[in-house]
Amino acid sequence: MQIQRNKIKFTTRTTNDIEAPNHTTINISLDFDNWVATPKSQLELIIEQSTSTEKPFLPILEDYPEYKHLIRLNIENAANEVLELVIKRYMLLRITLSHENKINLDKILKEYIETPPHCKEDKEKLKNKLTRFLGKEKIAAFQHIKNAYSCISLAIANHQILGANTAIKILFGGLYTLYLGDQRFFNEKIKTRSEVAAEGGIARNEHYFAIKQKACELLNTLAPQEGWSQELDAYKAILPEIKKHITKNNIRRPALTSIEKTLRRWIKNDPIVSAAVKIAHFPALNSLTD
Repeated sequence: MQIQRNKIKFTTRTTNDIEAPNHTTINISLDFDNWVATPKSQLELIIEQSTSTEKPFLPILEDYPEYKHLIRLNIENAANEVLELVIKRYMLLRITLSHENKINLDKILKEYIETPPHCKEDKEKLKNKLTRFLGKEKIAAFQHIKNAYSCISLAIANHQILGANTAIKILFGGLYTLYLGDQRFFNEKIKTRSEVAAEGGIARNEHYFAIKQKACELLNTLAPQEGWSQELDAYKAILPEIKKHITKNNIRRPALTSIEKTLRRWIKNDPIVSAAVKIAHFPALNSLTD
């Protein structure tokens, strides 16, 4: 089955419950065994050109060609283009497996997609399932695909509250996550960790993705109606909840002893977390002070 572009639909269930954030369902119909990749989209071609080792680091997200391409689209079409790449890379990973293991991976993916974010298994439980039939390189590749998918859900669920610009930044973060790590399963140039770090710094460490997602949820649910007056207020509001979450779930990365500095850095500079900080229209206060 060939994937038809711009045919993927989204439904969102909203809630004011901080423990049960907005849940977005992405409806996809795939015939796994008869899937055929579409020709490369414009977004995929842009990404291929921008992954050159000669590509300069751009400190402003809006300067990246991927962002410039996505911001021209409405949120559903932009999310569709990113989702198409997520599906493609999942299928490319899938074809490297035996028939039995393809079925195993499909079951895990289906379970992940159909489970609301606040009910998902922790990372260690998911990893234990995957280690039964995948090596560490393929587990990492699957995690990147899963995390990129989560960025799509996050962008769609919050685009009306945070605005199109922020939603596109979240999608951009998902794209970066999607192309992290070992690329040999996707017939692309293999990048070293130092090369990955030099190309963006969006997902400083993929181990932090889950806690970054929690920070985004809190920044959304705890924000005043008019927005945060400054980044420092956002930081102070979510820090206690982040600490509780780390302690309750026995999260090791980032460590509880370093979360204060880490969270401050994320709110100010991390493209995924900082994109979720809705600032009221007071330009003079739009900075995180010491």
